[in-house]
Amino acid sequence: MDNMRPVVFFVITFVLLWLGVKLGSYLSRHLKEKINKEEKLVSLLGGALLTFFGLLVGFTFSMAVSRYDARVLLIVKEANAIGTTWLRTSSLEEPAKTQSQQLLKQYVPARIGFLSSGHDAKQLQDSYALTSDLQNRLWSVASAYAISHRDPITSLYIATLNDTIDVTEERRAALEDRIPSEAWGLLLFIGFAAMVIEGMNVSTQSSVLRILLPFVLAGAVAMTLDMDSPRYGLIRLTQGSMERVQQQITGNTP
Repeated sequence: MDNMRPVVFFVITFVLLWLGVKLGSYLSRHLKEKINKEEKLVSLLGGALLTFFGLLVGFTFSMAVSRYDARVLLIVKEANAIGTTWLRTSSLEEPAKTQSQQLLKQYVPARIGFLSSGHDAKQLQDSYALTSDLQNRLWSVASAYAISHRDPITSLYIATLNDTIDVTEERRAALEDRIPSEAWGLLLFIGFAAMVIEGMNVSTQSSVLRILLPFVLAGAVAMTLDMDSPRYGLIRLTQGSMERVQQQITGNTP
């Protein structure tokens, strides 16, 4: 599911639910007498499954929204940490000040590229490697400077730089935190079962009516996956905070 595009998932879900309706219609024609005897039970079961399916979609969508909000907040958190680190480089003496500023000017584009690299495995690994290298170099400069400058100002800079480094792992973990595949499987299974029962209950031969419900439900499920897919889809994470920090760093000198 991590590499499933929302549009593809919509098509798969729609076809699966539509096949459920078709199967229900087939059973209705060939088992008409048995189904008529249990008409109330079949109707009750169909309503119960649809209700359960709706609850699962709502619960899954809530999970996706909470993850989306967490990712947005972490982008802001990282932007604030980098911005504070940049400002506090002004308290350092040369050559640590210039070295740190030059590294930070490379660091921000690397962090912006972390999200924009999508699911390209090579680009992601390159982003991880570049970020790790720049962090090590920033920390080496700071730790060497701290040996000869044991004062509160240096401690503040070290603490802020540490926050900047720590938040990168938080963002990576948040992007990897996806709704489990098992949850999607259960959702699709319940949806298919509900469509089978609905297919038994729908007596009309109108193809539009038979397609409408699977289409709507598939759209709701695909939108949930879209919300849970931070790297591509209709709903994207924006990096306005990081871009503003980049403008601050490239356009101003503290």
